[in-house]
Amino acid sequence: MSALILAVFFYSGITKIREKNPFQSLIPQEEIYNIEGYISSNPVKTAFYGSSYRAVFTAEKVWGKSSFSSARGEVLLYFSAELVESYYPGKLYSSLSASHGKGLLIENGAKLFLSVKPAKKMGENAFIVSEAKALGWQGKNFGKKIFRFRALCRLQFKRLMYAWGKAGGLLLALLTGSREYTEKSLSDAFRDSGLSHILALSGMHLGLFGSIARFFGKKARGRNFGDGLELGAVCFFVWFAGISPSLFRAFLTALILYLNSLFRMNRPDSLSLLSLCFIIHSLIFPGHIHEAAFTLSYSSLAGIILFSKPFRKIYPAFLPHRIRLSVSDSTAAQLATAGVSVRIFGKIMPQGIIASLFLSPLVVFFLYFGLFAVIICLLLPFLSGPISAIMNELYLLISRLVLFFSFK
Repeated sequence: MSALILAVFFYSGITKIREKNPFQSLIPQEEIYNIEGYISSNPVKTAFYGSSYRAVFTAEKVWGKSSFSSARGEVLLYFSAELVESYYPGKLYSSLSASHGKGLLIENGAKLFLSVKPAKKMGENAFIVSEAKALGWQGKNFGKKIFRFRALCRLQFKRLMYAWGKAGGLLLALLTGSREYTEKSLSDAFRDSGLSHILALSGMHLGLFGSIARFFGKKARGRNFGDGLELGAVCFFVWFAGISPSLFRAFLTALILYLNSLFRMNRPDSLSLLSLCFIIHSLIFPGHIHEAAFTLSYSSLAGIILFSKPFRKIYPAFLPHRIRLSVSDSTAAQLATAGVSVRIFGKIMPQGIIASLFLSPLVVFFLYFGLFAVIICLLLPFLSGPISAIMNELYLLISRLVLFFSFK
């Protein structure tokens, strides 16, 4: 009931959601020419301003034409692809000068000095970056090393996935949320076929990492060790991939269930668990509330919890149990998210009900095989060629099915 009341207040407009870290400085936005601070999110590719990347930036200092001010809070920055991709495999922009940030590693935690101009059409506290200079990493000593280590790990993983071609691009998107190497036609097809949730980092991805860690942990040291190893794997995945609304919702669920298991408490019912996650999530990241990923994630799960069981009774009993369960879940999720889909995409994609039946298990297998393939290639690099060929055959099957269900 608390979650329902909050949802009514949030989405009816009765309550205005305040920014958690609003930008504040003594210099007006239109007069700001330079900003110093650090990146506080993963850069995400967008279609705005040509080919650009969007990132949240925590400001510490700002400069105007003839003035200087300390600052605090977050702004939204748009970087050119040339700046962000200067180290990316296959996208080396050798013509960049040092003043444009040649060799700049733009990742979460990177401290930067930026030349900017207001991005007027993107609203308040949004800027376009024209030049950038690296100043090191956020934090002190060990903290700096952690941020830099994470950035280098993500870069090396992109290089490994790039070597696997199109299959590597899809696996990169599924494991890190980075879609730089995913074909645009395939990303659009996932959306048009009602399968966007497969590319969005969520419980499926956490469950994959967690279940593998828990299995080996239980075999080695028993249940408690297995549960602890599962939580460690989940935390590592969230740390490596970065926070997104659907992933943080899945992380909260995993954390609550871990504590529930640790203290041998009765398992909460699904609706209570989802409601608790909604309340905690809204408190920690109020900025997520009006994001499409947040709304779709919570509404689809609420739909499955509330409507899946009635649909199981409607669908023919001669269908195998697993198929009837999958179709019922997909139908319930489509029903619950129909209004949101129309508002965001301008249409609903009912074919996603059937498409999920084929694509979900295939993508899960692709993920499992990809994870083990990464480990094998690190240990035995000479097997990279044959494994890449297998991965690309799986990719070809997935892409053809997705394009078929998107009616392209």
